[in-house]
Amino acid sequence: MDNRLIEIMEKDTRIIAGMMSGTSVDGVDVAVVELAGHGRGLRYRVLGTHIYSFPKHVRRWIIDLTERNCCIDSVCIGNFLVGDVFSRAFMEAIESIGISLRDIDAIASHGQTIYHIPEYVELHGHRYRCTLQLGSPQIIAEKTGVATVGDFRIRDVAAGGHGAPIIAYVDYAILSDDTKNRVIQNIGGIANVTVVPKSPRLEDIYAFDTGPGNMVINEAVKILTNGSMDYDPNGEIASRGSVDTELLRELMEHPYISRHPPKTTGREMFGSGFTRRVVEKALRKSLAPEDIVATLTMFVVKSIIVNYELFILPKLSIDEAVIGGGGARNRTLMHWLGEELRSRGIRLVLHEDLGIDSKFKEALGMAILGHESLSLLPNNVPGATGARRNVVLGVIAPP
Repeated sequence: MDNRLIEIMEKDTRIIAGMMSGTSVDGVDVAVVELAGHGRGLRYRVLGTHIYSFPKHVRRWIIDLTERNCCIDSVCIGNFLVGDVFSRAFMEAIESIGISLRDIDAIASHGQTIYHIPEYVELHGHRYRCTLQLGSPQIIAEKTGVATVGDFRIRDVAAGGHGAPIIAYVDYAILSDDTKNRVIQNIGGIANVTVVPKSPRLEDIYAFDTGPGNMVINEAVKILTNGSMDYDPNGEIASRGSVDTELLRELMEHPYISRHPPKTTGREMFGSGFTRRVVEKALRKSLAPEDIVATLTMFVVKSIIVNYELFILPKLSIDEAVIGGGGARNRTLMHWLGEELRSRGIRLVLHEDLGIDSKFKEALGMAILGHESLSLLPNNVPGATGARRNVVLGVIAPP
C-alpha cells in the first residue's frame, strides 16, 4: 500500500473535500471539512464551501445519458468526462476557499449517478440489483494528486441493498438527538427521509425515498416556458396557481408512493418522460401553467406526508422534521408542507436551524462517509438500504 495512503488512514483527524452532484445535475457541491471521531461521536468543522456549475452542454449531455438508452461508448467517455469535471471542481474549490492542496488529506466523491436499478432484475438465471456512478475515483486521484474515495453505493448493492439513501449514516452521526424523535427530510431532485429516533443505535435508523422532489417541478417549468426557465424561483409560479384535485389524485395513485420500504427511485421513474406525460394530460384538461406547477408541487408534499403516515407514524411519534435540499428554498412547497406537518403535531425545522448549510449537507455527508471509509469502519445503514449486513462503503484510490 502507498505510504502516503497508510499515513492518511492512520490519522485521527483529517481534512477531506466532499463532492456531490445529485439527480438535478446542476453542478458539483464541494465542502472542505476537518473531521475527527466516528459515529455519533464524530466531530466536524466546515472550512469552506464552493459550487462548481456544470457547463450547460455538459449538464444536457449527462441528463440525456441518464434518461436514454445510450451506447456503451458514451458511458465510457462519460466516466472520464465526469472524472475531469469533478477534478476541476475540486481544484477550483480549494483555490476559492484559500486552502493549500497539501493540506487536503483526501477527496470523497459521490460521482454522477447515470442509472440506478434498485429492484432485482434477472439475467441468465441470476438476480441482480445494480447502480452506476460516473467519475471514477481513480481518475480524480490521478488528476489532482490527492487520495480519493468514491463509488460509495456499489458495496451496499453487492451486499443486497439498494445503495440508497446513502446519507442515512450521516443523519445518524450528526443529526440524532437524545430527547427528540426526528425525521430528516431531503427534498432534492428526489425526496428522501431518514428516521432518527432519540438516542439511536445504528440499527434503529431506517430511510427511504418518499418519491419525486424538485425534479418534476423543474421539468414542468422548463416544458411550460419552452426552456426559458428551468425551475420555479421561490415557488412563485405555484403560488399563483390552484391545485387540481383530480390530477393530484391520479398522481398519488402512482405505485411507487405506497410501495413498502426499502425503496429508492430516480430519473428512470420520475424524470422528463414522466413529467412530460403529466404536463400533456394537464394541458388537455385546459389547466393553466400555474395550476400544473402548483399541482406537481403539492404532489411532492403529499407524497412525503403519505409516506410518513404509512411507514413512520405507526411506529414512531415524530417530534421534528428537519428539512433540507433545494426544496427548502421553495417557499410555496415549504408553506404547504409546514401546514401538513403542523396539523400532525410535527415541528418543521430547517438544517440551518441546527447549524448546517442545507445546500452543502450532502457534500458534507460525502466527506463524513469518506472519513469513515478511510478508517475502515462500516458506514452503510442496512435499515435504510436493505443490505444484508454492515459494510465499508467506497473504493480508495491512492494519491
